[in-house]
Amino acid sequence: MHAEQSDTPEGGVPPQPEQPESTPPPARRERPTTPHGETPYSPMSLLRALTSNPLDVEALRGTEDGHEDEAPADTRLTRTLTVAAAVVLGFGVAISVTNLREAAAPENSPRAQLQQRVLESRTHADELETHREETTEKIAALQEQVLENGDTGAAERVAAYEQATGAVPMSGPGVVLSLTDSAPLPADPGTTGGAVNRVTDGDLQIAVNGLWAAGAEAVSINGQRITSTSAIRRAGDAVLVDFRPLSPPYRITALGDSEALRAAVDDSETGTYLNQLASRFGIRQSWEAGEELTVPARTTATLREASGVQAERGAVPTDEPTAEGSGTDEPPTNDPEGDNS
Repeated sequence: MHAEQSDTPEGGVPPQPEQPESTPPPARRERPTTPHGETPYSPMSLLRALTSNPLDVEALRGTEDGHEDEAPADTRLTRTLTVAAAVVLGFGVAISVTNLREAAAPENSPRAQLQQRVLESRTHADELETHREETTEKIAALQEQVLENGDTGAAERVAAYEQATGAVPMSGPGVVLSLTDSAPLPADPGTTGGAVNRVTDGDLQIAVNGLWAAGAEAVSINGQRITSTSAIRRAGDAVLVDFRPLSPPYRITALGDSEALRAAVDDSETGTYLNQLASRFGIRQSWEAGEELTVPARTTATLREASGVQAERGAVPTDEPTAEGSGTDEPPTNDPEGDNS
């Protein structure tokens, strides 16, 4: 008989049953770190990732366990609120766009409004000028009536005064001196256009004074009468004569002997000055002689008069002897012709 093989090993110790291997605990997912040791969402980590390579930010974010955003509940109330908010927002946007379009319209721009105000002011000024001319004509007619019934020779004296003060227009032979800005000068390298030398108020003053000194009887610039109280000034690039702007060419009309006026101006310092303007600055000038030139009247100035003040009794002693037996202490009356000046 064959002996049964025993599972007992030699030595008499029975074999122990094999125990199953224990399951290792799940490995804990460690929070990834950057090369510098920060966590991916720390401020320094994100700043380093953005400055080094912006694409690494998405890779860092992918290593984290993302949480899906929970979608809001889709109910009838939320739909209603969403629609109402959209309507209100659209209404507000429509009103804003309409207001912006109205403000941006050409007729509502500040430039258009300023132009409209300028046109209205000019229209008002023209109306006032027309009213002034009508009033001046009425005053002249009334003055003529008074002079006809006044003293003998009063009309002649008033006419002489008006002619001397430029209150009446004058016509006759004379010359016209035209001064114009220079042509554009050659442009400098790198520029598109050359400079222009312009006629200044000082140039016009010297020219007018030269014509007066040459014997002109009446002078005007572009239709503006020049008298002893006229002002030739400059405001910016505009030349003003009695606060009225003028534009080139400036035509200076002077009444008198045309040949004598031009010869006297050429031989004076004024002629030298004008020639220097032409040679050095390119100011263009020309002379024209005429037999029937007209110089308009100046705007009527404010009438001013002075009268002597009668001295009170006993205030100022008089050296004139009083007539004996006159029976009055009143001082003698002054001559009315010497009261007005």
